Amino acid sequence: MSAERLLLGVLAMLVTAANLLPGEAVEWRREAIAHFELWRLWTGQFCHWSLPHLAGNLAAVVAIGVIAGRPIRRWLAALPLAAPLLSLFLLAAVPGLDSYRGLSGLVGVLVAGAVLEGGTPGRLLGVAYLGKLVFDAAIGSTSVLLPPGIEVTWAAHLGGLLIGIALAVAFRLQRRSTQ
Repeated sequence: MSAERLLLGVLAMLVTAANLLPGEAVEWRREAIAHFELWRLWTGQFCHWSLPHLAGNLAAVVAIGVIAGRPIRRWLAALPLAAPLLSLFLLAAVPGLDSYRGLSGLVGVLVAGAVLEGGTPGRLLGVAYLGKLVFDAAIGSTSVLLPPGIEVTWAAHLGGLLIGIALAVAFRLQRRSTQ
């Protein structure tokens, strides 16, 4: 079995488990992570506030897959490795954030992949994603997919995009070393 297939299986298990278990037990929660509930570094990126929230994030993943095609698989396979990095980014970059749920930060990783792998549609998606990120950071926003009182965590989207850029560099270096 290839590493890519193994990681895609881990991804499927994380998404499934994180959404079947009670959200309070798996969400990214600063205090719980400080008390060494380290599984939350992974599961918090995959659990969701509601079924519409999960459906919206999965729809974004599918749309990126349609835009970028088969090459996005390696980016999807990297998500279980990117999840704890994004969680650590949130711990450092957003000291006032107490809890977080959702795949949308990791969607930023996939957007970076779509920009590189998806031709013109992928680059247009990247521009749109940056525009929304700037809007959310400047004005703040809510989403119809989130329960009342839960705001979009734009810093997670930024962190995901930054991790995606770092992953792009790693993929390029890997490609060069194998040529």
